[in-house]
Amino acid sequence: MFGINAVGVELLPHCHLAWQGKAAVFAYDLAELRHLRRQIEREALPSVADKFPHLAITETAFEPSTEQDLMRYVRWFETLAVSEPTRTLLRLLVMSILEQVSYTRKDGQYLRWDRRAGKMQANNARRIARGNTPVQGIHKGPLPGVKESLLESLDKIIYDIARLQADRPPASHQELLPGNALHLLPTLAAGQIDGVITSPPYANRYDYTRTYALELAFLGVDQGIFDLRQNLLSCTVENRSKEAALAEFYHTIGRDSFFTRVLAAVRKNPTLTEVNIALNKRNMRGEINNRGVLAMIDQYFTELAFVFAELYRLCRPGASVVFVNDNVRYAGEVIPVDTLSTNLAETIGFIPHKIYVLPQRKGNSSQQMGRYGREALRKSITIWRKSES
Repeated sequence: MFGINAVGVELLPHCHLAWQGKAAVFAYDLAELRHLRRQIEREALPSVADKFPHLAITETAFEPSTEQDLMRYVRWFETLAVSEPTRTLLRLLVMSILEQVSYTRKDGQYLRWDRRAGKMQANNARRIARGNTPVQGIHKGPLPGVKESLLESLDKIIYDIARLQADRPPASHQELLPGNALHLLPTLAAGQIDGVITSPPYANRYDYTRTYALELAFLGVDQGIFDLRQNLLSCTVENRSKEAALAEFYHTIGRDSFFTRVLAAVRKNPTLTEVNIALNKRNMRGEINNRGVLAMIDQYFTELAFVFAELYRLCRPGASVVFVNDNVRYAGEVIPVDTLSTNLAETIGFIPHKIYVLPQRKGNSSQQMGRYGREALRKSITIWRKSES
């Protein structure tokens, strides 16, 4: 809206669909969208044999009648004679209501399930048979219908588009590149970026492929979900080390010395070394419930250092880099993500400018508070600059 040329990098496909729908805001025909709304309101759709393309994790997320209605609209939308931007918007429209009409709710690192879902009922039946207490689950109350949700969402979209089209921005170009930043940033030409604003995955074990499982299933990710999970910045205990793959990648593009220099900066960082030693001691005392946390933290900062180094290469002199991140805590050990990231960025060449601590503070898990007490964790915005010379 400010007419700023921009490029982004994003791995997850549901984010790309959202991007495509929003980026076309000035291409939509409001008359077409309003006509489409009237069609949705009036049309009685025939039954279809199609099933929602579930992943194992999403099975029974919908009432059978809801799933049938979803697929009716998906197939009907495919047959409509609409413009290509509107066709993309219709896919986004369906994706946007999946959680709303389902027995799931996003909650941090996983989906919470309504106890009415078939999966929950089957699991509880097995628990009771073994003499265990059933899992309570959530209760979302009455779930809205598919048609009702589509109309409500489309009304908001039409309202937003009308407002945005009334205030058209100056000409500019934006692009969202699909893939992993670790492999995409090295392919971009140096010295072209004036500023960076980003919020990487946090080192909090949240698995975004689980959180967005419904959306990814809808987009047909299927067996590719494992590859997506491994390609994410290492923020879950399931992520395997990318160090060997990165070494091979930098070798193939003729930048072995760059890889060696960045890795050495990480390995010699005293703060990260201190964090790793502290976590190892707590693990040896049996205080960490999953030793995968140790590898995750080390991999997380190692991979971020390569991102920082590539951003330094891409930035013009005087450019600012803004990162939003959360500090985390494992077995009582607080990991200062903001200051450690800033220290790594400084080692790479950035000049630290400011760390803003946001008003909201994260809490701790009940298990950690019970054993180690409560300690509020910072959410911060870190700002670094590249020297003018």
